[in-house]
Amino acid sequence: MTNLGETLKQLRKQRRWTQEQLAEQLNVSRSQISKWENGSLLPDIQSLEKLCHLFNVSADFLLGSELGQREVLREVKRLYGETEMGEKTLAVVDYVLRNREISDAVYTLAKLPEKKRKHVETMLITIIKECAEALG
Repeated sequence: MTNLGETLKQLRKQRRWTQEQLAEQLNVSRSQISKWENGSLLPDIQSLEKLCHLFNVSADFLLGSELGQREVLREVKRLYGETEMGEKTLAVVDYVLRNREISDAVYTLAKLPEKKRKHVETMLITIIKECAEALG
């Protein structure tokens, strides 16, 4: 389980924001962001609410009490009605979320018109399989 400071720093860096940029968005000082990140100070309730809204995460996630994988899987299945979703899907989601450039690229791919997207998907699948075979 991570603490708020580690989570906050990770979320900030994923967006490539400086402490100053985050502070401006929250209308607090940069030193306050620094204190939150190093654990010497906790944000007040209003700031915590702003952080949750800004990063689109729950307070539980920010405070380090995120749901376990089984709970996440159950919630994803409930929301999307998927029955074939399992550990592989969670591993992929985790990988994409931890790699900002890949996340951005997948988002761009998802926004392409279907015909173009299918063409790019075919190329990517081929490249990934060939690389995995060559490296494996």
